[in-house]
Amino acid sequence: MDRKLLISLIKKSGIENEILQAADGEEGLKVLSENYQNICIILLDWQMPKLNGLDFMKAVVKVPATAATPIVMVTASGSEDSKKQAMDVNPNLAGYIVKPYKAETLLEIIKKYIK
Repeated sequence: MDRKLLISLIKKSGIENEILQAADGEEGLKVLSENYQNICIILLDWQMPKLNGLDFMKAVVKVPATAATPIVMVTASGSEDSKKQAMDVNPNLAGYIVKPYKAETLLEIIKKYIK
């Protein structure tokens, strides 16, 4: 549900980029490995089936071809400890947005990275 709302928000904002999506972290890594050259930003939730967002991000930053891909964590995990954990895994994290979020805040970050 969150993913559908997020995609709807992006499309309604006028962003016309293709949006690739995955139902869980493992599928997300597969989608990324097949499309990494065309992906300009990753929107990631901490709570995902099969592979959580933090472990997904660890996998992304370990691979030189994907390490520089901007990642925005969009999550209900709003504690300072959670944010610190995410920043420790990826010091170049493009954003950490806590749900519920303001659409403008998310779109402002996304628009910095879309091609």
